[in-house]
Amino acid sequence: MTKIIEYTAKGKTLYKFNFYAGKDELTGKKMQVRRSGFKTKKEAQLALSRLEYKKESGEFDPLANSNITFEELALQFMNAKEASLRKSSFVEESYTMRRVLEQLGKAKIKNIRGYHCQNAVNAWAKKAPVNVNYIKMLANQVFEYAIKSGYITKNPMDAVIMPKRPPKKRVDNYYTKQELNEFLTFVKQNRPKLYPLFRLLAYSGMRIGELLALTWDDIDLEASTVSITKTLSKVKAGHTKIDETKTKAGHRIISLDATTINILASYKREQSKELFSLGVLNTLPKPLPVFDKSLTIRKKNPGKRFNMPNDIARYLEYIYKDMPKDFKHITLHGFKHTHATLLIESGANTKTVQQRLGHANINMTLGIYAHATKKIENDAINELSLYMEN
Repeated sequence: MTKIIEYTAKGKTLYKFNFYAGKDELTGKKMQVRRSGFKTKKEAQLALSRLEYKKESGEFDPLANSNITFEELALQFMNAKEASLRKSSFVEESYTMRRVLEQLGKAKIKNIRGYHCQNAVNAWAKKAPVNVNYIKMLANQVFEYAIKSGYITKNPMDAVIMPKRPPKKRVDNYYTKQELNEFLTFVKQNRPKLYPLFRLLAYSGMRIGELLALTWDDIDLEASTVSITKTLSKVKAGHTKIDETKTKAGHRIISLDATTINILASYKREQSKELFSLGVLNTLPKPLPVFDKSLTIRKKNPGKRFNMPNDIARYLEYIYKDMPKDFKHITLHGFKHTHATLLIESGANTKTVQQRLGHANINMTLGIYAHATKKIENDAINELSLYMEN
């Protein structure tokens, strides 16, 4: 037990103590805290009680006294986590971590309190309301890593009250049967080179990354199937590589309708003719990408695959600029939703839709039923009415 010692200095009675704070596990040396100059024994006792509390809470651990910043620790965390993530997922998390660091990066990890985290979350909610939960989750993981590493004992994010999110505007990111037919008819007539791409996108349910990774050996024109085993994976800003699909469920062989197969067969012949006329057909590595850069107006890098889904997103925007202004716009991913919704409306069961879309979780597929429910309900009511009248 620490003793409070009375002593005299310059004719005054003062108090001091020598507190044993434990042993430094890294160096093996004893940690002593010497305090003196207290005017009363009560003041010395109060200071001693505070030190005893710090010892109990682990604040005398050398790591707890480290001046490491949140940014430095976040870098440690991301380096440790990199091996457990796909390259594209790591790139995405690294990009999101930038937002985290904008608010917390320069602060020393030991000095960050709940109100700092609250201010950070409020700022994220204003700048990125859709992603605030994801950003907060990533920051929270850094604090949990700090606790496990011994830098802090409590997670300041636990004190945060999440701000109320603004009501989400419902956007139907899919086409009805009529809208899809109108879109494809327009593309066929006005952008015929892009027609096979959007036809396959809409009639296969593939993700755009999966579609752009296709090579001709993936498509069996005789069996009317397409084998989906790879996708475009982002490795850094503006750069991608061909990688395996994210999940085992993503590996799949799906059937294609006869019309789509005929369109692809015709497109393949035209592609070979064009690449031959440009003098590059026999110089390109095989198998060729199904959709290559000969689709572009300038025909730059013919036979080479597209590097980014955004390349196709730009073409979609060009198409919409030429279409009537009131025609509904959807994203490239919206064609996947369109395919799923129309499958459900046509009577396909959830298991078939799940396997075709490459969903690892049936709940992802069930969520799409919300799109198709209204039409199915209307059809059911009409059938009941006809049944009763007859």
